Amino acid sequence: MSPRALYNYVADRRDLLAEMVAVCQRDRPQPELDADRWPESLRAYCRELRTWYRAHPSMLALARAEDLTPFVSSDLMRTDDAVVAFLLDLGLSPRDAYRAWSITMLQVAGFAEIWDAWHDRPPPGLDPAAWTGVPPGVQATALPNLRRLADAAAQQSPDALFESVLTMLVDGVRALL
Repeated sequence: MSPRALYNYVADRRDLLAEMVAVCQRDRPQPELDADRWPESLRAYCRELRTWYRAHPSMLALARAEDLTPFVSSDLMRTDDAVVAFLLDLGLSPRDAYRAWSITMLQVAGFAEIWDAWHDRPPPGLDPAAWTGVPPGVQATALPNLRRLADAAAQQSPDALFESVLTMLVDGVRALL
């Protein structure tokens, strides 16, 4: 499709951005968070959110490149409001609930944007499964500590690493409680 043909469907750039935000938000997971089994429900929501970010790999890049705040509405923010309500219901202070919510979003979005994106769509000629933490062509002696981690890094799938992220996230919320 040519850029000009796109304008058969949208009025202008602003309309295009609004439609992109709306399309991505349609399938955003709704949190089913249960305070009685909060660690498991928080983990489950984070897994769903990670899947959502992976389904919309360019959305975070678009949000960095464009001001999308004109397209944010209370409907779009209800999911985040529900997560914050959950954290407050657990007994976190507003300050700690803000921290926990922010860190949750940062960890999940960051993991999807950096780690998953690199594994889902690797640069041409690179095999993510072969990544050792030491760039090709760099002598291992130049990065001895990363070299020590190479075997462990090669054996850890993105899913297993994400579970480690979730364990640290749950432990952090538990410490705040």
